[in-house]
Amino acid sequence: MLIPPVRRATATAALILASCEACSPVGPTTVDTVPTSSSTPTATPPGSGGPTPTTSYADVKIDCTHKGSGTDYPVGPKQKYAKIGDVPFESLKAGDTVRIHHREEPYREKMFIGGRGTEKAPIRICGVAGPKGELPVIDGKDATTRKQLDFPFEGHQVRGLVIIGHPHGEPWAYMPSHIVFEGLEVRNSSPPYSYTDRAGKKASYVRNAAGIFVERASHLTIRGCVVRQNNNGIFMGTGGGEGLTQNVLLEGNHIYDNGSVEAYYEHNVYNEASNVVYQYNRFGSPRAGAQGVLGANIKERSAGVVIRYNWIEDGAHILDIVDAQEAMDTTRSMPSFHATHVYGNVIVRGTTPSGSMIHYGGDSGVFTNYRKGKLHFYNNTVIVRNEKYPDYTRTPVFELSTNEEQLDSRNNVYWSTIAPDDTHAIGMLGARDEVSSGVASFAGDWVRSGWTGHDITLGKKIDIKATIRGLDKVPRGDSPGFRDVAAEDYALASPLGAPVSLRPDISAELLPVAQYVKHRLGKPRKAEPPSLGAFGE
Repeated sequence: MLIPPVRRATATAALILASCEACSPVGPTTVDTVPTSSSTPTATPPGSGGPTPTTSYADVKIDCTHKGSGTDYPVGPKQKYAKIGDVPFESLKAGDTVRIHHREEPYREKMFIGGRGTEKAPIRICGVAGPKGELPVIDGKDATTRKQLDFPFEGHQVRGLVIIGHPHGEPWAYMPSHIVFEGLEVRNSSPPYSYTDRAGKKASYVRNAAGIFVERASHLTIRGCVVRQNNNGIFMGTGGGEGLTQNVLLEGNHIYDNGSVEAYYEHNVYNEASNVVYQYNRFGSPRAGAQGVLGANIKERSAGVVIRYNWIEDGAHILDIVDAQEAMDTTRSMPSFHATHVYGNVIVRGTTPSGSMIHYGGDSGVFTNYRKGKLHFYNNTVIVRNEKYPDYTRTPVFELSTNEEQLDSRNNVYWSTIAPDDTHAIGMLGARDEVSSGVASFAGDWVRSGWTGHDITLGKKIDIKATIRGLDKVPRGDSPGFRDVAAEDYALASPLGAPVSLRPDISAELLPVAQYVKHRLGKPRKAEPPSLGAFGE
């Protein structure tokens, strides 16, 4: 591998790193029906009867060849297994591969994955793309269910389309492990759609249903998938202790247009686990309804969160890193719960201004359970596309929940398409309930002129309890010198400023040694000359 693996990544997960020729997408670029990141995807609420794209293409090449001594289960046209439901998912074991071939019609079938692989012989469920890179589609609308599947509890069937978890017949301490799910599109696990359960009865998805629902797992990789039009795109959350999901890698996926159109509680991704790494993913806007975008893009209640080398665009919060709930007795005592690392990302507030871009701390109102730690935020490129914002739209970049939450910002580039003024203000620290909290430090960053320390809402008195350090000393200007803003190429044409050293407690495996490649790929970051922002070239 070209990059040292993060300790939280599964050993079986190869990083999606590009040589120059490998940077090209597999699928066609001229007929791709997936919206480009230059515009917010147009959401079609479920049941509205509006147009729904039928094809997604692979930007990431997934090798779905069966390897090893396990059983090969080929599914699809002219294959041994015509349907997903013909495969004995309830008995998958180490080294087995379920290879789902592309076909014109979606597979309207649910899955439950509960087996145990090993580091060298994982259980793989993978998609074999079509001739133009078209992904096989798993669609929740009118899906059927194999009757032999042994769900954790019968009530879990309504929670998702692809479900990963503890088979009911196994001892309580049993943990599914070393599972790879890759190269598939997962969609329409969402009200008002219904499916047929394993008893042959019609049932409807619940409000918090997910495209991929993880009841529990260890060493889980979700790679190269498209996840869209679900109420939760990916949801991982059970209790702590023996049932805590851990060691998760989300890599090279395109996740967008998930979330409720009526409530704030569903998101593109919503996790409560331990050791979760995001890398080389493309996150588009969550689903929008009449009230706009209500869900977060990434909502995390996990310990050990690393978000690196991704393109993340829009959401009520783009990142919402808050207190634990069901797993708090296990995760709150972990040092990794109190240190979150976000680096090497392109983070864009686009055409849907909403709450603070990045929220860190908690949202339960039980302050003793909040993060009470540090958000390490370094070598990111943060863009606010405010050229079309209505007058008096205000953009808070960060929100720290209490003065026991800290932000350490280093070597980032912060820029907006138009300069802030009284009608388009941008503040580094926003307020919640008219109180601005937290301790924020800035060093080595470049910030567009006009961005202020606090988001002071016109006509309201803000109680500023927060402390901001170093922002008055960082270099400013109107343009950092991006190569091509119109093409959303946010690499710097020439070095900008002098980066500062990262904190000494950031280990070598958490250094920014790679960079995102549009879209859903990566490549090594040049070490010299050192550079600010997400791109080292």
